[in-house]
Amino acid sequence: MTKIRHELGEELLTGTFLAVLGAAWLLVFLPATFRARQASPFSTAERFRMRLDLISPRSTTGRWVVVPKSYEELARASFLRGQRRRKRILLTLVALVVGSATAAWIRGGSLWEIHLMADASLALYVSLLLEAKKRRIERKTKVRRIQRHITASEAGFYTPMEAGGHNS
Repeated sequence: MTKIRHELGEELLTGTFLAVLGAAWLLVFLPATFRARQASPFSTAERFRMRLDLISPRSTTGRWVVVPKSYEELARASFLRGQRRRKRILLTLVALVVGSATAAWIRGGSLWEIHLMADASLALYVSLLLEAKKRRIERKTKVRRIQRHITASEAGFYTPMEAGGHNS
């Protein structure tokens, strides 16, 4: 009887471990998959049709010209997406700290260790955010300083002629 219970316990433990592993896998890969699908404006079939259109002969109606967004717009959009992601992660960590503190206060015991790990995670993340901000500010000041000291003619760049046909 104890052997059957022992085997049942092992099977239950294995099943629980696989279920937790599967849930963790879903939590990591499903959001990434959805983000990748959202980042692409076309479905797979539309992408395939567009690639076939590229190799097809020209039509009499002409083709559309796609003009990409400017670098500044793309950089700003990327920065804002990163800001939203960092804010979401920070708020999640704060909620985790508050929740783990509440649970540790009510239950006690080893939940305090989990709360301390959540605190350490939050502190590490905040320090990473501050370091990234410091680097971003430093990068901006260096770029401004370089732009202020070098003109186009000093750098050896081609300067276009003005409207009157005189090269200044």
